[in-house]
Amino acid sequence: MNVVSYILDLLFPPKCAFCGRLIKEGDLCPSCEKNLPYREEPPTLIGEKQYPCAVALYYDGPVRAGVKALKFGKKSWRAKVFARYVAQAAAERLAGEFDAVTFVPVSLRRNFERGFDQARLLAEATAEIWGVRAEPMLKKIRHTKAQSSLTDPTRRKENVKDAYAVPRPERVRGRRFLLIDDVCTTGNTLAAAADALMEAGAERVVCAALAGGHGGARRENRNNLEN
Repeated sequence: MNVVSYILDLLFPPKCAFCGRLIKEGDLCPSCEKNLPYREEPPTLIGEKQYPCAVALYYDGPVRAGVKALKFGKKSWRAKVFARYVAQAAAERLAGEFDAVTFVPVSLRRNFERGFDQARLLAEATAEIWGVRAEPMLKKIRHTKAQSSLTDPTRRKENVKDAYAVPRPERVRGRRFLLIDDVCTTGNTLAAAADALMEAGAERVVCAALAGGHGGARRENRNNLEN
């Protein structure tokens, strides 16, 4: 370890990307490394057009804590760790179904409040694993309420309806996209963004998210994702 790294570790000791515990090395503590709640089922179909969506982990315990730290705690470094799980889920369950990577953007207001777009960071880190570049194809054209603040399914759907647009359709036409977001609940946000891509001329859209649903839920409810 060089002097700079030693000083940085003293000032900013490494922490687990999910639960936030102090660790000696690596990105995860032994507990999270052993007990992360993986989702192993085939892609869930979301939206009226039935977009396949591969979700890496259940939105429980340390996964929920890690996502909240990323989004609200300004812990943007966690995106690089989380990207490994998104890349693995997409590669295993959606291989051959996409040629390009993009993401669900936040509004300008939310980007300003947080200082970054967490879905963009996640998509960029995921694409980097494959040696490609995540391309910003979508724009959020109106600010919406946080989906997590709405419990009624109809209100969730209406909240994000027509919230996304494609500024340059010529970059979208005829292409197959992997659309990435951090968390998926009902799938309404991802579906609304995917609809915008399809209306702009995309050949196909498939989706991936880090987390969604709950591992302890009854089997018939496990395909209810969270966004």
